[in-house]
Amino acid sequence: MHGLFADDMGVVVETTVLVADDSNFFRELIREELESSGYRVLLAKDGGQALALYRSHDIHILITDLEMPVMTGLELCWHVRAADDQHRTFTILMTGDSETARRVEAFESGADEFLAKPIDLPMLRARVRAGERITRMHRVMVEMLNTDYLTGVANRRHFMERLEQAYRAARETGSPLAVAMFDIDHFKAINDTHGHGNGDLALKRFADNCAAQVPDGGFLGRLGGEEFCLCLPAGDLESALARVEAIRRSTAGLSVETGTGAGFGFTVSIGLCLDRDTVSVNDLLARADEALYFAKRSGRNRTVLRGAEGVVVKASFYVM
Repeated sequence: MHGLFADDMGVVVETTVLVADDSNFFRELIREELESSGYRVLLAKDGGQALALYRSHDIHILITDLEMPVMTGLELCWHVRAADDQHRTFTILMTGDSETARRVEAFESGADEFLAKPIDLPMLRARVRAGERITRMHRVMVEMLNTDYLTGVANRRHFMERLEQAYRAARETGSPLAVAMFDIDHFKAINDTHGHGNGDLALKRFADNCAAQVPDGGFLGRLGGEEFCLCLPAGDLESALARVEAIRRSTAGLSVETGTGAGFGFTVSIGLCLDRDTVSVNDLLARADEALYFAKRSGRNRTVLRGAEGVVVKASFYVM
C-alpha cells in the first residue's frame, strides 16, 4: 500500500516525503497531491531549511527544486547523499533544464530521478511510487546487512561503525560515553548440557532482555559467540553502573525452557569502561574487555568497572 512504510523496528509508519521549493504554489500543489495519496509531507522553502528537516526526520523521499536560495537543489542532494551512504532516501530533482550536462551534474550530486516543470501530477505520483519501492528495498537490504541473524541486534560490523561515530561525537562535544562488555557465563557448558539449539535460545533471551533496557542514545551489538557490547551515554558513572547492574540482575532471573519441559537459567559477567582518558575505540574496548576478563576470573555474575588505577574494591560491583 502506497504511503505506508515499516521502520527499522518493524513498526508501520507513513512514508515521509520532504518537498523543498522556494515557490509556495509548487510546495502546496505537491503537498495536496501526495497527502491525498496517504503520504506524510514536510515542506521547506529553501535548501538550508530542507537540510535541517532532513537531519531531524527520517525522510524516505526528497523532492527538491534545482534553483533555490541559501542552498541549491544540487547542493542539497550532495549533503543528503554524503550523510546517506546506505541510500535510505530517494531524491527527485525538479527542473525545467533539459541540458544533458546539467542532468549529469545532478546525478553526480546524488539525485536519483528528475521531474520536469511544470509538474505533471500523474508523473509526480509515478515517480514517488517508484522511489518508495526503491528506498523500501534498500532499507530492507541495509537491515539484513546490519543485523545479527540470530538475536536481531546489531552485528559486529555495524556496531563497530556506530561506536566509532559515537566515540568521535563524544570527543567533539565533551559528552562522555561508556561501553559494557557482556559474556554469558559457562556458555560452553550450556551448549554441551542442553544442546546448541537451546544455547541459541539463551542468546536470544539475553539479547531481548538487554535490548529492552537500552536507554535513549544507547545501542547494543553482538560481537560474536556469547559476547555482546552495549554503548550508552554516561552523563555520570552511577547511572551507567545502575544500568548495567540492572541488566545483570535481570539476566539472572531469565530461564529457557527446553523441548523436554526442563528449564535452565544463566548469568552474565560484565566489564564496564568510560571513555575518559582513552585514546581510541580500540583502547576503550580493550579496557572494557580487561574488566570483563577480571569479572569472569573472580567468580562471574558480576560487574567490574575499569577505572583509574587503584585497589580492587568489593561492593555491589568491582572497581579495577
